[in-house]
Amino acid sequence: MEEQQTDGVEALLAALGPFGWWQRGAVLLLLLPNLLAPMYSLNYVFVADRVPFRCLVPECEEVHGAQFANTTAARLVQTDACSRPAPRRPGARTCDPTDFDSDDSLPCEQILYANRDTVFAEFDLACREWRRTLIGTVRNAALPLALLLTGYVSDGWGRRTAFCVFGAFAGVLGLVKSLAPNYNTYIALEFLEAALGYGFNSAAYVIMVELARPSLRAVFACATGVAYGLGGILFAETARRVPQWRSLLRVVHSPALVLPAYWLLLDESVRWLHAVGRAEEAAAVIRKAARWNKVIINESFINESLTSSRKTGGTSGTSGTSGTSVWIAIGQVVRSRALGLRLVACCGCWLMAAFIYYGLTINSIALAGNKYTNFALNMAMEVAASLLIMMALERIGRKITISVAFSLCGFAAVVPFFVGPGMTQRVMYFVGKLAITFAFNSLYVFTAELFPTDARSSSMAAASLVGRIGSALAPQTPLLSSNAQAAAYGGAAAVGALAAALMPETRRTPLPQRARDAEELRRYPPPPVPMRPPLRSVTPHAPPGPALTKIICPSV
Repeated sequence: MEEQQTDGVEALLAALGPFGWWQRGAVLLLLLPNLLAPMYSLNYVFVADRVPFRCLVPECEEVHGAQFANTTAARLVQTDACSRPAPRRPGARTCDPTDFDSDDSLPCEQILYANRDTVFAEFDLACREWRRTLIGTVRNAALPLALLLTGYVSDGWGRRTAFCVFGAFAGVLGLVKSLAPNYNTYIALEFLEAALGYGFNSAAYVIMVELARPSLRAVFACATGVAYGLGGILFAETARRVPQWRSLLRVVHSPALVLPAYWLLLDESVRWLHAVGRAEEAAAVIRKAARWNKVIINESFINESLTSSRKTGGTSGTSGTSGTSVWIAIGQVVRSRALGLRLVACCGCWLMAAFIYYGLTINSIALAGNKYTNFALNMAMEVAASLLIMMALERIGRKITISVAFSLCGFAAVVPFFVGPGMTQRVMYFVGKLAITFAFNSLYVFTAELFPTDARSSSMAAASLVGRIGSALAPQTPLLSSNAQAAAYGGAAAVGALAAALMPETRRTPLPQRARDAEELRRYPPPPVPMRPPLRSVTPHAPPGPALTKIICPSV
């Protein structure tokens, strides 16, 4: 029965054609939010960026109305230093360097900033670097909660519901965050915005994976990565033109307010509807897709393919609104030795990939040169890595390419810390960023293919949940020495490469619908890739008569 369920859904989706107008419309709608995703996930890179600062010298300038650009006072103190030379004659009004003792210092009584474009300056975080890096850590620490909520809502109430709800939170809370009056309020809103607004992109990705045929999953992953990279490049240019942090947040979060309108534009995942026993709704989506793609599918073929879910109600329960079904599905994964070990290996890959990816991304603006250009180049690696994914995942396979990417990243991420600033350092940095981006983006495809439909979103959320431990630690890496960073990135890459090598290959295999299908991935090798995929039209179960002009059914 499980095999019939899997084959039935695969056959229905294949009958629609590989990439008709229905699929094109859905993919286009789902790619647009990917342009926004990096602006929300990484805005703290610019919003909480360091601003040059110096101590105010009360002996040389007025306490009220002092300017950072006062060159006379600035020559007495070091920029970005938290102390100043002590005056030889306390209380004297002088700017003469000889009247200050360079061997004796005093802590800064007041800090002056070059500008007030970031929260670093506006909330007076100079000399408290840990409070600045804490912003990124708090955001990434909220992502495990976001992913748990996403998995729960997505598997229990539907992918489309999760997308619309969390998209609305991303817009509203981002705008509220731009009004934060102080540091503590900002930190609290950063956590809430990440916890309640991050999940829309994860839900969109699951929808995209579940509407794709096996041969198109890597292509869809490529398109997602390209859109994410272009969004990051657009964000760098936006931050260049709108440097003030409050205005920047308002510009990038406002578009998210329209994401709830996707409820009227986007269809629910057929695979999810089938898995939770909502066969009539799944059939309605198939009929709509057939009209868009201008194909005709026999009603008896639709009914027979979805009958099994009506009889069993799916392993997730009889209602898609039952949250208990999510935990039943996850319980099946944990109880299965093969799937349990697979989930552990996935968690290891996600943990290492997230730590390296976010660590390199955060440090990109510290490279020599213009910070906006460096960040844009950093995000351009997303585009390059996505194009490589499209070529490598289908031609070579998932686990080999991911393991190699981790290994290359480990080498390239270590080298820059042992060479001086210059072109070699920048080139090796971007090679490492390209490799880890390839590995990280490929994990989305790989993880989605390793687990059954009724636990796919929750399994991805669980793996990504562990991965967010790495992303929460990454903002603290600027506090480490160069050697410590090199050791951390190199060791993490080695562990990730080993974990990827332990998992089964999934290239060109059907998405597993049930737990048994997922377990059998380890038993059967992927089918051979034909030079030219066969395309044929047949008429299964076709009643005679002129009304039926064409019935398309795939070869399974």
